Amino acid sequence: MKKFPKAGLLIITLVIPALIFALLKLFGTNHYDLPYFVAEKDGNGTVIVQNGDTLFHKVSVDCGVFAGVDLDGHLTVVARIPSNCGEPCERGADELTRIAALKGSIPELQIVSIAADTVRQGERKSVKADSATIASCFASELKDTAKGSDELNGAAGQIVLIDRNRHVRGFYKAGDGEETDRLMAEIKILDYEKKNEQ
Repeated sequence: MKKFPKAGLLIITLVIPALIFALLKLFGTNHYDLPYFVAEKDGNGTVIVQNGDTLFHKVSVDCGVFAGVDLDGHLTVVARIPSNCGEPCERGADELTRIAALKGSIPELQIVSIAADTVRQGERKSVKADSATIASCFASELKDTAKGSDELNGAAGQIVLIDRNRHVRGFYKAGDGEETDRLMAEIKILDYEKKNEQ
């Protein structure tokens, strides 16, 4: 007779949570909402509102940094990592390799490395650009954020996530494992959103 209460307790503690999880997995939908950065502004510096919603700036494809890079329809990770900054840059390159591994499951992911010299490694496209060119390309993207140009020109550099519509969706510190984890999670969220739109 004592076996029945134990079996009941086992069912309650193992089977019922598993059933709840299965039902949520089958019938539930996760909704993630990543923020947009860099609101579009008019000549007076006022944020442009269209149909009651803030209009967000699109990264310009005319910038020399993006010559030959198709931003439309791609998730683009732009990393500015100085070529000769020693160990912090090596960490940054290792983190980019981790991000590049997502390309197997997310084919439209592309990584653009901006460095002082031209290098091509694996799935990464690298372009030659000096700090002035980089700053002019990203000036509008960075001036309104707390992470601004200090990190862009810092020793370890900065990573910017651009979505398929050329909107800036995140800023990350290069070479930081936790920041890379966050970036990879947010890339997966954007991919999830796209797959569930279809």
